[in-house]
Amino acid sequence: MRLKLLTILLAILAIAPATVIAQESESLYNGWGIGFQVGAGMMAPTGSLSDDLKGCVMFTGGLMGEYRNLRLKADVAYGQPSFKNENPYAVRDDSGRNLQLNGTASTTLLGGGLQVGYTVVRRGRVAVTPCVGMSASRLSWEINHLKWEKDDEGEERPTIDNVTGAHENTIGWMASVDFDISLHGKITDSPFGDGQAHYGSLLRVTPFVSHAKFSNFSPGVKGVCIGISVSYAGLMRLL
Repeated sequence: MRLKLLTILLAILAIAPATVIAQESESLYNGWGIGFQVGAGMMAPTGSLSDDLKGCVMFTGGLMGEYRNLRLKADVAYGQPSFKNENPYAVRDDSGRNLQLNGTASTTLLGGGLQVGYTVVRRGRVAVTPCVGMSASRLSWEINHLKWEKDDEGEERPTIDNVTGAHENTIGWMASVDFDISLHGKITDSPFGDGQAHYGSLLRVTPFVSHAKFSNFSPGVKGVCIGISVSYAGLMRLL
């Protein structure tokens, strides 16, 4: 009899914590959440994009909102890819000599994305959220406009006539997968009034693809930029 009671008691002690954790987890992910992320990563172009551009380091940041398993996130990214092609517009004279050359060692790439995601896996400290959406990017650099003149020895050499700024914009689709690893969390007062909220710190690893096309280049180039970013994310959920 005593052995039976002891067995029942041990079973209750074993089940109770798991039940509490399950209830807390269900409550935690049933409400609204708001957060941010900041990090860095790498990007590399593919397709004919890679004929003109090289990959680069990207710095990222953004905001996100969540409800249950749904996620809406808006991100910005900044990088400085280099040109492989010194004259992407193919501006030449009748003799085939370049009349334009890139005037900067690296271009400036500023992009933004808006994506919707849905968490398909949530196990312990790990969550997986595929996301799809749209991206917009602006590529900026300087162009040296050249003219060819004869030097003292009678040989024609290029000189810089003037320098102008150039930019190209692109809009396309993008897709990513957020792999979130929970680092720690705490209960705090809600910043939106009465009640409490849970603030969680996350390590987020995000592989991504983003379509880009520059029709004004000669010839036009297009492809996808593939990459990965590693970010710190903070998420506050109302309880």
